[in-house]
Amino acid sequence: MSVQSIRQSDYTPPPPPPPPRVETLRTSTPEAANATVAAMDANQADAFNAEVQALPASDRQTLLNDLATKLDAGNLVRLHETFGREAVADTVELRSGVETRETYQALTGTTPSGPSLPQLPAGMPPMDIARIEAQQVQRAQEDFAAQNIGSGALGAPYQLGTLASQHATEPAYLGELVRLANDAGVLDAATAPNWGLFSRDAEGGYMLAGADADSARSGLTTALGVAIERGVLSEGQIRHSAADNAGWREVASALGIDNVGRTQQTREAASALEELQNTYNDAKAEADTLNEELATHLLRAGPLTPEQQADFIEAFRSADGHADIYAAEADAGQALASHVEANRETLLAAAVRDPAVAAQMVDTLGQLADSGHGELALALLGEIQGVPDSALAGAFSAHTEALQGELFERIASAATVEIVARHDGDLQAAVADLKEAFAPLQNAKGLFDGVKGGISSFQDGMAMMDAIAAGDFDPLKKLGDEFGEASPFAHAMAGVGVVMGAIKASQSTQEGEYLEAVQGFASAGESGLNLLAGAAKHVADAGRLAQYGDDAARFATFAARLAPGLGVLASATSVAINVQKAAEDGNVGYAVAAMGDVFGMLGSAVALIPGPGTAAGSMVSGIGAVISAIGGFVGDAIDKHQTREELRGYMEAAGIEPAVIDAMLHAGETAHEVAGALGLDAEAFQALVIAHPDVAASPGHLGAFADLAAAAGISGDQVQGFADAMAGDKPDFAWDIFGLQSALPTSPAAREAMLRDYLEGNYGSAYAVAENASPELFGDAAQQQENARADYERNGFDMSYELALGNVLIRNDDPAYRAEMIRLLNEDGRLEIWVEGLAGYGGDWADATRASLDDAVAAGVIDRSTAEELQAALS
Repeated sequence: MSVQSIRQSDYTPPPPPPPPRVETLRTSTPEAANATVAAMDANQADAFNAEVQALPASDRQTLLNDLATKLDAGNLVRLHETFGREAVADTVELRSGVETRETYQALTGTTPSGPSLPQLPAGMPPMDIARIEAQQVQRAQEDFAAQNIGSGALGAPYQLGTLASQHATEPAYLGELVRLANDAGVLDAATAPNWGLFSRDAEGGYMLAGADADSARSGLTTALGVAIERGVLSEGQIRHSAADNAGWREVASALGIDNVGRTQQTREAASALEELQNTYNDAKAEADTLNEELATHLLRAGPLTPEQQADFIEAFRSADGHADIYAAEADAGQALASHVEANRETLLAAAVRDPAVAAQMVDTLGQLADSGHGELALALLGEIQGVPDSALAGAFSAHTEALQGELFERIASAATVEIVARHDGDLQAAVADLKEAFAPLQNAKGLFDGVKGGISSFQDGMAMMDAIAAGDFDPLKKLGDEFGEASPFAHAMAGVGVVMGAIKASQSTQEGEYLEAVQGFASAGESGLNLLAGAAKHVADAGRLAQYGDDAARFATFAARLAPGLGVLASATSVAINVQKAAEDGNVGYAVAAMGDVFGMLGSAVALIPGPGTAAGSMVSGIGAVISAIGGFVGDAIDKHQTREELRGYMEAAGIEPAVIDAMLHAGETAHEVAGALGLDAEAFQALVIAHPDVAASPGHLGAFADLAAAAGISGDQVQGFADAMAGDKPDFAWDIFGLQSALPTSPAAREAMLRDYLEGNYGSAYAVAENASPELFGDAAQQQENARADYERNGFDMSYELALGNVLIRNDDPAYRAEMIRLLNEDGRLEIWVEGLAGYGGDWADATRASLDDAVAAGVIDRSTAEELQAALS
């Protein structure tokens, strides 16, 4: 047997494609779907037809929509029996690419009539084509300028059409002529009512009549057809121009462009959608106002325990019709989503005909994302942009920047939250659905422009999901570090990544790694802050919808599985808010507004997870971090919307003791700042103000006590004992140290030194507590360090500071004094310069400097090698 015959006998042909099934085709690649449909026999076709007919009408149309983006023209023709010839033709017209659409029309004999467009001779060498087209383009530019067509003269459209008719065999000339005319506004003039080239009188005749005018109209029509063919204009642009313009409608008809002009159906679709949009916007505005008030109240209420926070939030959300307002927002969002889902074909078809409906749909996508329906928004975005040269994509071409910008980020993070929530926080299970949800966008035009940000392709984005689900945050960190220059798709994947990462971090105790990974977003300015805040809001939205309708079991699952991730996200957002606050043009408006939803959801979730566990801890720390971060931004909203007595009522409902309520109402948001500075949790802070109410008599009293405690090295569980000791020394200590504030120096170091001295001279018992807690701040060594700081502030910034500081070191040979002086110079980055400045003086200055460097080494201020290098410069 020959080798060839052995090879032939060993050959096993590949198995035939499986028979077509609805689910198989829905998840198939275009290649697999085409192979499957092409291979089906009569029995398989009958079985497939029966399965499709059993589907609800909306699911049947959804399947056809998907197949119109996957199948070639021949296979689409084969589906006539399954879906109906008219349904397939209509769907192909809107959703298939140009090549598929034109081939389908040719196969079915439905090719629209239009002018015969000029082409260069077939088979011409590429170099010759390039040369000829360049010449044609140049002539078009010269003729356009020579006849001054862009001047805005009434005769410009006629001149334009005449030029087009004279060069009717030159495609590059015609394409360039249309481009120039479009940029100059001449095309709109040509189709303007009453005086345009296509204007008609009351009897229906052209206002500009005659053979020359007919030739100009024909020439311009041909030129417009060439412009569409060459990508200068799109059919979508012409359709939208024709919505309100009879001249453009005539041009579209002449070019064989279908689906042109408003209809009663498009008008009704726009009207119904607008009504639902307005209802949602009004309901959301009311809920946003309440969320702002809730954030303000929580800020003014001071540090609360998790249980108190939960009870406070519940009291607020159910008070004075608040529950109705929150329910109305959820109802309005659901009504909008239900309407869009039920009428998506009508709405998208209307958007193809009407630019106003296209704009409405773009706005609607954002509303869906913000109302807990991001998955629907993502599906619509995939339909719109999935086939770049489809009529549907063309209808939204004017909105590409919006659809691929911040809106895409919002949709991506919202959809991710919903998909992960559907899997109860199981990221590994959610990844497959996430990949399927984003798959329609893998060929979208423009999404992958720009390759920075760690995501340069669709496959990179899918790999990022796998990595984060496995606990690897490196791809997320790379995205954050290069966020500003990333592609639109990378920005959307950032929305996915920050959500998945927060949930993974809360599940795997990787909060620290996650917060480090998202530092790049926190530092990326307003766009990075809004990304984090938006992701947090979308997680909160998922919890709100889980809670809506009193589905206790559903919300309990959310609280246990996803709310801890919301706490981690809130902490990350608080970091970004603080970064933006430090920037000169920091804008945190959206983030602060989004945090209202986050407060409410975290508080409600904490109520279901009591105790100090990891899950509750993430939520509580998230609340505290954001409350601290937004301080100063919403603190005065209480005066605009609510009264002190209403705040008191919410605090009473939360079970807070009257003494604590009084103290909090007096201290305001300063209570959070002081609790954070002193390391006190809510329980410890409340115990402090119960025992010593005067400490919180005003924000100034509280701040004065915090300054003294910090100067004395007191924090955490030492604070209560310190305050008790002060009260034992002098019962009105809070008023005493409050009155001292005006006498304190402005220098931080001198201020702290004076506070310690005052404590030593007036509060013996409290001084002993402080000395025992922080011995390094008291005694001879501490006094010498204070002296060094005072001398440094006094002499360290003179023109001759080198000699001035050298002189004080000669006069004071105390090791603690000298080590502190070296530390201060080193901390300011001036140590090396200072040593070099003294090197020329020698003598006592050099000796004191060498000794001071040795003292600094002994104190651990600098290392030995640094000291030796500096000492060598003195010799």
